[in-house]
Amino acid sequence: MLHHFVALAPSKQRALIAAVVLALVCSVKGYAAQAQHLRIRVINARTNRPITDEQLNVALRADQIGSVAMATNKSGIILVETGTATIIRILANMYADCRPRAELYTNYSIADILRTGITTGNLCSDAKPRPRPGVLTLFEIPKKLIPTYPAPPASSLPHSDENPN
Repeated sequence: MLHHFVALAPSKQRALIAAVVLALVCSVKGYAAQAQHLRIRVINARTNRPITDEQLNVALRADQIGSVAMATNKSGIILVETGTATIIRILANMYADCRPRAELYTNYSIADILRTGITTGNLCSDAKPRPRPGVLTLFEIPKKLIPTYPAPPASSLPHSDENPN
């Protein structure tokens, strides 16, 4: 192959080198422009097993408007193409979310997830696996496992719903 290159005239050699360099630059730019993907891993906080039938609400913006229900696969994973988004929000759908209330509407940084990974809070168990780059780990439990509490005492405060006078 090299002997064919050497046999070319110098102007054709330069043109061939320029074409190869241009092809390499274009392929590198095309690779950089490809959409990035992250994984959302949904785990049953009580069993530490993947949740395979969740339809997590996923939004790639600050508000949940336009969120999309995305199904977990047999490994409890949702693959999300992030495009140009910089944040992601998630909300449980079929299961009860184990995150602390303050974390429910968190804007998770896509750059942080891709770089180091994020493991969300978990009020349902002491499970807390290490974050893995490219993975956002969420803990949930079946809704039937949510504890029930007795009814709160009736309010005797004036102007309450129970005593509107």
